[in-house]
Amino acid sequence: MELAIQLKVLAHCQYVARHYSAFKGSIESIVSFIAYSIGAESPDPDQLSVFLRRPETQRTLETNYETALFRDISKQWHLISLAPPTDPAVCRRRLNHRPTSPGTQCRWCYQDSKGYAALELKPELDVYRNPVPASFLHPQCFRPWLAMRAIVERENTS
Repeated sequence: MELAIQLKVLAHCQYVARHYSAFKGSIESIVSFIAYSIGAESPDPDQLSVFLRRPETQRTLETNYETALFRDISKQWHLISLAPPTDPAVCRRRLNHRPTSPGTQCRWCYQDSKGYAALELKPELDVYRNPVPASFLHPQCFRPWLAMRAIVERENTS
């Protein structure tokens, strides 16, 4: 796949992630959403699937496009937007809201890990490295969650 097409695919992957906020499903579904977003110039779905499965593509999405794409233990794929809100009031509201099932849901993306929560989710730690009660996150979701906490703390100090 050419570099220009790769960049276009990465940008559309970010667009689809922001549109859905957090999507959990098969890689074929994610490929079809991205191909639909690109339109007529979309690469072959098999080519797109191979490109998205590559670990370096997933790292590039996470570091440069604020998008997480990963496969969990139950072999489901996750496409998550990692862009934190910039409004401190929205951040505060998100930080104060607990998921419906706090032991098995990620606090950032609200996706339920069900029986695999102990393997997939990591406990949130406070500044003293103590676990925050009923607060678990995917490893990929930690960075935006901590950024959101920093936005609220910065707003409280000013």
